[in-house]
Amino acid sequence: MSDQNAPLAVICAMAEEKSALKEHMSFMETHDLLGRTVTIGRLDGHDVVVAESGVGKVASAVTAALLAREFGCRGLVVSGVAGGLDPNLHIGDTIIAHSLVQHDYGHLHDTALTPFRPGIPPLGEHRRDYSFDLPPDLAGRLTRVAEEIALPDLPRDLLSPDAPTAHRRPDGLARRVLMGRILSGDQFINSETVRRRLHRDFAAQAVEMEGAAVAQVGALLGLPVVVVRCLSDLAGSESHLDFQRFVAAVAPGAAIVLRRIIREL
Repeated sequence: MSDQNAPLAVICAMAEEKSALKEHMSFMETHDLLGRTVTIGRLDGHDVVVAESGVGKVASAVTAALLAREFGCRGLVVSGVAGGLDPNLHIGDTIIAHSLVQHDYGHLHDTALTPFRPGIPPLGEHRRDYSFDLPPDLAGRLTRVAEEIALPDLPRDLLSPDAPTAHRRPDGLARRVLMGRILSGDQFINSETVRRRLHRDFAAQAVEMEGAAVAQVGALLGLPVVVVRCLSDLAGSESHLDFQRFVAAVAPGAAIVLRRIIREL
């Protein structure tokens, strides 16, 4: 059983994501951890240790393991941005992961990749057990909280007048916060074909490059892992343009959701 007085580790891949959280922290001090600055403090009355891991599964997994052991953390949280896979979602919507999958780990054959559970041989009962899922009680609590969160509208001047209509949030449509499946892999998705395949094959809402690797660490250490991602792009052919334009603007959305759910962790 975890010590409820121990801090939560919060992992952000990029500086913009960490900055969105630091704005709301108090009693901050910094430590060096393998050349990276770790910020220790309180977030809405809760002890946290926040680190910028760098991008990718290895970087985030190493950071998660170091934070857990160095600071005796009681849980691991990933906060930041992601690409949208579900065509019903829009830039600025936020996903809390009830399920995490490493979409690039498995058996690569001529027509596709068959996913396996990372870290163990793809044999026996675990051959198809490839996702890292929240415990049902925690997933239920977070679902109820997500339904109560209201995110502020994005600034209207984020998109240029000639931006594709598909990237625009319809007038009057509120930003959503919902539970969903998030995929992780060591590629930035910049393809409509891949976006459709990932959504179809995994029934996933978003894709990023860190969360499921942190979940693997959490499973090894017996720690809960919660991933919160605000959509900065739609993972299609224009995602490289969307990401650069929206990352700083939408990262605070993930921070808002994290601040609301942290009391449940």
